[in-house]
Amino acid sequence: MNVLARLRQLVWIALVIGAVALIDSDYVIFIAAVFAAVAVSIETRAPVRTLGLGRPRSIVRIVLVGVAAGTVLLLFSKLLLTPLVESLTGIPRDLSVFDRLRGDTSAYFALLPRIWLGAAVCEEIVFRAFLIGRIEAAFGGPSRLATGAAVLLSCAVFGAAHSYQGPTGIVITAVLGFVFAIVYVLCGRNLWLNIVVHGVYDTLSLALVLTSTDRVFSEIGHRIIPY
Repeated sequence: MNVLARLRQLVWIALVIGAVALIDSDYVIFIAAVFAAVAVSIETRAPVRTLGLGRPRSIVRIVLVGVAAGTVLLLFSKLLLTPLVESLTGIPRDLSVFDRLRGDTSAYFALLPRIWLGAAVCEEIVFRAFLIGRIEAAFGGPSRLATGAAVLLSCAVFGAAHSYQGPTGIVITAVLGFVFAIVYVLCGRNLWLNIVVHGVYDTLSLALVLTSTDRVFSEIGHRIIPY
């Protein structure tokens, strides 16, 4: 890949990250995903596959593994990762933006479509398939160095995109982004498992807020890892 082609990848990356950072809209991740899809369509001959949306080998297996993995990831996050990071930073993760869901079943179910389309689908397209792929291309193509750098940079951007959760939330989200990035790379650059895991994780996480069980998990977590 020539120098101009590499620079073009940086422009695409800047446009998508800029959209996420600068557009003040509840639908910013949808807009960023559209930008990502346009960029990949221009750069490759197989945009669907490049965006990680090729047909999986077994839909049933993806769903079963995704539900199990999403549940395990949630338990890991709530009981180990969150209390560990909070104990290191001394700052609680700020999820107060979701407090409006407490006890409000209608609001919870009204939010689920956006969770699955916005977080599970669009975030995976933007922060995994697009960013990792374009960063690798900017390095001249996939290699151990390029992929390693792409994974780490995508995690940093993913964490920063959740700055509303405070510094502790940024770190936690970046770590979760690292898990998603590794799964994406190891699964042959197919996003469907990521999408299911991400959707299940967020659905269950918000269900904990709905029932205020998140506070119980927080107490248990801080008994395991004192705050």
